[in-house]
Amino acid sequence: MRRFAFRLERVLELREYDEKRAEAALGEKTAACSRLTLALEANARASVEAARERFRPGGDASDHRAGELYAVRLSQERERLLKALAAAELEREAARADYLEATKARRLVTKLREREEAVYYRAVAREETKMMDDLAAGAHARADAH
Repeated sequence: MRRFAFRLERVLELREYDEKRAEAALGEKTAACSRLTLALEANARASVEAARERFRPGGDASDHRAGELYAVRLSQERERLLKALAAAELEREAARADYLEATKARRLVTKLREREEAVYYRAVAREETKMMDDLAAGAHARADAH
């Protein structure tokens, strides 16, 4: 019995490669979003801490002014991070769409391969059964001839 050979095997390999590449790209975009989210959380913690420090007892006007300037800088940084996060989210959604499309294309060829493989092995099983029947009938005929 010869082995099953899928004529679109190279296409399937390319689709699998595209899917893995798209998955890696999606992972990179997700990591970028996570880094920005962590930076936003750190910014929020720094803002809370700066607010506490600004109004602590014993501080003079220069401390208050420095605290104000730091709060402004944190606010600007937060705005920059929010814009970067929004852009990163859009990129991640595009990468997710690419990944889903690559997965769909790979699944299509995989299902075709599975169908063809099932048909092939059913045909092989029928052929094998036919051959066994012929051998049994021949053996029976030879036994009757003796």
